[in-house]
Amino acid sequence: MEDDIQVSPLYLSIADLRQRSAWRVLNTLLSLGADTLFLAMEDESSSGALPILQILAFVTRANSVQLINPQVTRSSVSNRQILKSFSGFAWASIRNYAVMLRAKREVARLLQSFRKSAKPAGGRSVVFINANLWFGLKAGGAVGHIAGIANALDQSGYPVTYCACSENAMIASAVRRFRLEPPSSLGFPQDYNHYYFHFRAERQILKSSLAQDCAFVYQRMSVANYVGISLSRAWGVPFILEYNGSEAGIAKNWRRRWANQELAESVEKACLRHAHLVVTVSEVLAEELLQTGVEPERIVCYPNCVDPALFDPSRFTEGDITLLRKKLGIPPDAVVFTFLGTFFKWHGAEVLARAIRTLVVTENDWLKKNKVRFLLVGDGIQMPFVKELLSDSTCQCLCTLTGTVEQAEAPKYLAASDVLLSPHVPSDDGSRFFGSPTKLFEYMAMGKAIIASELDQIGTVFQNSLRVDSLPEDMPIGGEDRIAILVQPANITQLVTAMKFLAERPLWREKLGSNARTEALSKYTWTHHVNRILDKARDLEII
Repeated sequence: MEDDIQVSPLYLSIADLRQRSAWRVLNTLLSLGADTLFLAMEDESSSGALPILQILAFVTRANSVQLINPQVTRSSVSNRQILKSFSGFAWASIRNYAVMLRAKREVARLLQSFRKSAKPAGGRSVVFINANLWFGLKAGGAVGHIAGIANALDQSGYPVTYCACSENAMIASAVRRFRLEPPSSLGFPQDYNHYYFHFRAERQILKSSLAQDCAFVYQRMSVANYVGISLSRAWGVPFILEYNGSEAGIAKNWRRRWANQELAESVEKACLRHAHLVVTVSEVLAEELLQTGVEPERIVCYPNCVDPALFDPSRFTEGDITLLRKKLGIPPDAVVFTFLGTFFKWHGAEVLARAIRTLVVTENDWLKKNKVRFLLVGDGIQMPFVKELLSDSTCQCLCTLTGTVEQAEAPKYLAASDVLLSPHVPSDDGSRFFGSPTKLFEYMAMGKAIIASELDQIGTVFQNSLRVDSLPEDMPIGGEDRIAILVQPANITQLVTAMKFLAERPLWREKLGSNARTEALSKYTWTHHVNRILDKARDLEII
C-alpha cells in the first residue's frame, strides 16, 4: 500500500492511542499536521470502530481523509460522513449507558443466585464462546491458545462451533463457525461497548439452533461478558469457563481502569460463581481462584500447550530458511537469537534490548567473530522503548525488527532461528507472575535452544535446565537431558552470559533443542490440555 500512495507514512494504531489519556490523544492528533490521513480497516469485524476513527480524523484537520478497506481499496471520506459518525457515536454512547445499567441489574441478581446443578445433557457438541471485541487480532498467544483448545476439543469427539466476531486462521477448517455480529458503531465509555456486545451476542446465539446436541458451553473469560452463564441456564447444560487471569485486574494494574471498574469485576465474579468447571493455566492463577471462593473441586489447572503439527521444524527445508533469512537481511550462516512476543512489559523485550546494547558496547569484536544476529518478531506497547535502545547504528545492523507477524507464520520465523529467548520479568507491584506463555511451548516444539527467565511457571516447566552460574565446560554427552538455560529475571549480565555460551557451542544448541521438543511432545500438546479438562468434567459427572 505504501507503493500505491507513494509516501512513507507515520503509523498510529488504535492500541497505541488506547494507552494514552484523552488529553494526550488530542495533543497527538493536533500535532500531526497531516495533509492526508489514511484510515486502514484490517477486517470487517473492526467496522464498528470506523465512526470513532472518522471523528479522530476530523480532529487532525487533515486536508484529505482516505479510507482503506479490508480489500485494500481506497475511498474518500466526506464531511457528511464525518457528521454522520458524530451522531452515530452520540447515539452509541447513550445506548451504552442503558445497557450498562441493564447489565448491572442482571449481574447483581446472578451474584445472589445459586449455580444451577449440571448433569450430562446427552449432547456431543461444544459451543465455544470467544466474546472479546478484538479488531484485527491475528498474532499473539491468545490466538494460538484459542485455536489449540478448539481444535483439540473437536478432535476429541466433541464437535465444536466457534462463536466469535473475528476469524482465527489457526482454527481447523473442520471446526464450525458462528459469527457474532460486532456493534455497528462504538460509543463512550470504551468498556460499555462490551456490555452492548454481550446482549447482542446472547440474543443472536439464543435465536440459533446451537442448543441442539450441546454437551456444554465453553467460554474464554471476556471483558464484561457473561454469555456462558446465560446459555447454560437457558439450555440446562454445563458451563466451563476458561480463566487466563482477571481482565478487570489487568486493566486496573497494567493499563487504564475501566469507567465502571466495580461492574467489570462483578461480571467476573458472577462467571466464576456460576461456572461448573473453571480451567486455568498456572498454579498462581489456581491459587487466585481459591482466594476468590472457587472450590478446589471446580478447578482444573494445566499449562498452555502447543500444536505439534504446526510447530514442527521438519515442515521447513533449508531452502525455506535461507529464503526467509534473505528476506529479513540476515546472512545464511549467522547465529540468530530470536524473541517472539507482543511486547507487553512483562515479556522483557526491553531487558533483551539492554542486553544487546551491552554486547554491542563491550563485545563488538566477539559479535562479528561469531556472526551473531538478533531477530525481534512482534509489536506492542514496549516497542518504542526497544527501538530507542537499539537506535545506535551498530545495533541496527545486528537487529531485525519485523513488526507483527500472523500467528500462523510464527513457526517459520522460529525455524529460521538458532536460539529462542523468553526474558520475562516480574510485575512491578511484586505480585507473582501468573502467566503461562504459549511461546514457551512453541519454542520447545520447534527444537531450538532456549534461554528463559526462572520465573514461576517458566521456572517450573524448565526446571531440568542449565543455570548460568554453573554452565558446563565440556560438550554434551549421550545421557544429557536438560532442556534450556535459565537466567534470573531482568539480570542482563546473566542473559549476556547465556547468549555467549550458546553462540559458541552449536552442539549444546542442538542437544538442548532436541530435548526441549521431546519434552513438549510428551507433556505439552493441546491434546494433553483438553484431556485434562474432559477427565475433570467426567469426574464431576457433568459430561
